[in-house]
Amino acid sequence: MGGGGNSASKEAQQQADEQKAQIAQSQAAINALFNDPKRTAQYDKLGADTTSYYTGEVNRQNQQAQRNLKFALARSGLSGGSQQAFDGQELGKDYQKGLLQASQQGQTAANNLRAADEQSRTQLIGLAQSGLDATQASSQGALSLQNNLLAGQGQANVNQLGDLFGNLGQVYSNSQQQDLAKKGFLFGYGQGYQPLFGAGAQPNYNGY
Repeated sequence: MGGGGNSASKEAQQQADEQKAQIAQSQAAINALFNDPKRTAQYDKLGADTTSYYTGEVNRQNQQAQRNLKFALARSGLSGGSQQAFDGQELGKDYQKGLLQASQQGQTAANNLRAADEQSRTQLIGLAQSGLDATQASSQGALSLQNNLLAGQGQANVNQLGDLFGNLGQVYSNSQQQDLAKKGFLFGYGQGYQPLFGAGAQPNYNGY
């Protein structure tokens, strides 16, 4: 019986060693995927691409704001004056803030991808400890990396930037109102407008 007991003990130990070795192999396969320098390059590329994407929106809004400001100052008769210089400086400040936001969005995208990868790595290592072999670990790991990257690329949305030049929007709005008021006056709907039936008169709907 003693010999049988030793044999069973050795067999159990052998199985435990094999299981331990399989877990180590699976973990090594997982870490090799997630530590691949190519993946690090993808973090950097996603960050750069996202920054470029948002920078394009910043530039678009800046061009629109410049046009609106130019027309607003012209309508108000303020072109070339101190107001134009002040508003131009404010627009420049907003533009720089917008570029900073674009850069921050890029950094956030890269960091979020790293975080998603680390979460996937942790989950896979847990599966490896439960019996996932190295081949399965490599396959599932590659799929996780691909899905995480696609998700990261799909999170970019220019609406997250909002209206970067909203503080100058009132200048443009005021100029439009002034322009409409001038047009209304010219066509008889401004301060010079008189009631159709004369000042103070009331229409008689009974024909009297």
